[in-house]
Amino acid sequence: MKVRTAYEKGDRVRFLSHLDVARVIQIAVNRAGWPVEMSQGFSPRPKLSFYAPLPAGTAGMEEYFDADLRSPRGLSGLAKGLSESLPNGFCLREVKGLPDKEGSLESKIAASIYAVDLLGVEPRALSQALRRFLDEETVTFDVVRPNETKKVDVRHFLLEVGEVRDLGEGRTAVDMMVKHEEGRTARPQWILSSLRAFGLELDPREAIIDRRKIIFGK
Repeated sequence: MKVRTAYEKGDRVRFLSHLDVARVIQIAVNRAGWPVEMSQGFSPRPKLSFYAPLPAGTAGMEEYFDADLRSPRGLSGLAKGLSESLPNGFCLREVKGLPDKEGSLESKIAASIYAVDLLGVEPRALSQALRRFLDEETVTFDVVRPNETKKVDVRHFLLEVGEVRDLGEGRTAVDMMVKHEEGRTARPQWILSSLRAFGLELDPREAIIDRRKIIFGK
């Protein structure tokens, strides 16, 4: 039996990394008594699949994981047990059954919608920088990792930008739709960092970023 679970990674746990979130979910699933199948080999692991991981510092209102279960269980019982086992900051949205031959969710994800909240950034300056960014065919950002630096065309991944909003008290907000392509995407933090080339000085680490929704393709 396969089940797909939708859950929220809330504000209180936004600074957990993807690996931390996976560990929390695994512990909660164990406490809830889900009969999760284990992989084969010398280091068996529970068959839990997580999709479109969020970086530390980003909350997610609509996140997903799949689980392979050894035996059929009632969905309401699975949901009740997991809801009671999740720690503060996480909220269960839905548990639904899947066909046994259901493929990976990753290939079906078309885009993510993010809400970005910035402190100390003028709405007009943000609008102008985003307009200049969108006018370009290519905007390259260097993603620095421990063993390599990889160039990513972040313009390719930014599909849409919403209206820039003045929230008052020095805060400015904007929504972004960012494309997923064969498991690859761009973090909103990379896009924000790239705006420096278009005259906007900001520290993306100070941005409050929430993923509001995951968009699925056909």
